[in-house]
Amino acid sequence: MVFRGWFKKYRRQVISTLSPIPYSLFPRFRRGQILIPSLLVIPSLLLFVYLIFETTKISREKIRQQFAVDSAAFIQMGDYTNLLNRTAYVNGAFPYRIFKEAYECPPSDYLQKTDGSGQVCPYDMLYSVGAFPKYTGDMKGQPAMALDSIKKWDIRFDDSLRSGINSNPPSIASELTLITEEQGTKIYIFWDPAAGVYKFYAQVYTLLGSVEESQMTVFERLTDNFNFFRKSYYLNANTQECTNQPQGCGEDGLSGPGGYKVNKITRPKSMAMYYIDKILFYAKVPQSGLPPYFIGKTNPPMTMPAPGLFQLAAVSDSALKTVGDGYQVYQGWDAPQNYFKVDFNVLAPCPSDSGIRRPCVHARIASQCPDLANGNNCVWPNPTPKYQTRLYP
Repeated sequence: MVFRGWFKKYRRQVISTLSPIPYSLFPRFRRGQILIPSLLVIPSLLLFVYLIFETTKISREKIRQQFAVDSAAFIQMGDYTNLLNRTAYVNGAFPYRIFKEAYECPPSDYLQKTDGSGQVCPYDMLYSVGAFPKYTGDMKGQPAMALDSIKKWDIRFDDSLRSGINSNPPSIASELTLITEEQGTKIYIFWDPAAGVYKFYAQVYTLLGSVEESQMTVFERLTDNFNFFRKSYYLNANTQECTNQPQGCGEDGLSGPGGYKVNKITRPKSMAMYYIDKILFYAKVPQSGLPPYFIGKTNPPMTMPAPGLFQLAAVSDSALKTVGDGYQVYQGWDAPQNYFKVDFNVLAPCPSDSGIRRPCVHARIASQCPDLANGNNCVWPNPTPKYQTRLYP
């Protein structure tokens, strides 16, 4: 207690000696030391709160725009994926299975050779002239193979008599010899069964052609104005620009360099359907007397109605590679006003190569198949309907 009293007295003497302010006023100044800094800190805290609020506001808008353009780009690319997969089916798997089930032995009967040296299955006879494609690993006498687990479907024509048909773009002559003169001579194939083969062949490829034409027509309508992209972006972005002009909603994302409009798949620029104009076949025609038949042929060849009898469809290598690498979608948006009056529409423009002079969001959207490393061509040859839509930042 004695020491404490001495310390207080000594402290008072020291402060009185060193400071012109009376010691009795020091408690008031201690309260001021708390009040004055508080007057400076509170406005700073308020500014910090405003900063967080404005940052959150602009971040929320950017996230909404990014989600909107991702959804729009993905939905629109689905049309491309559907077209490529369906075209691959029409080119390969469908005709392979149809003719395999119709003419493989069994259930079809073998045709005997005229020299007695053996027999020929109608399926093999027709495939050898390049009438239809088949899987190269096909098992003779067995049902069509299930190809789902196979990465690459090696389905192709026998090009011995149809050179260039297995290339892209294919080279297809205007006339097809469905049954050659040699086959008509050396195999017991008579006129009525041969005519039945011709009719079935024409019916199958007429149907395949109408299917391909229909799906291409649908694709062209869906990509004429890219309505799926516009509608999806309109519903998710909810911008005043889209509200004022719905038909032009999302135009930045569609018209930018490397985007949908520049790389649009159209006929005949990047896609084509190939036809034949005439079909010729030979067969034995029964007659009275000896010999009991003669080798007849379609004279003139059977003429197909315009535009011809469909054979296959192909997409250019450049178009497939581009859609595999991905379309670049840059969608501009207007940054909201903020408390600090900073114009982010000027300070944070899109990259110069996008052609947009305001903030933007970006997506790279692609349709890719297992053969992406070799050009992304799974349409023809080796039609493999395994395209998938993939979205990248």
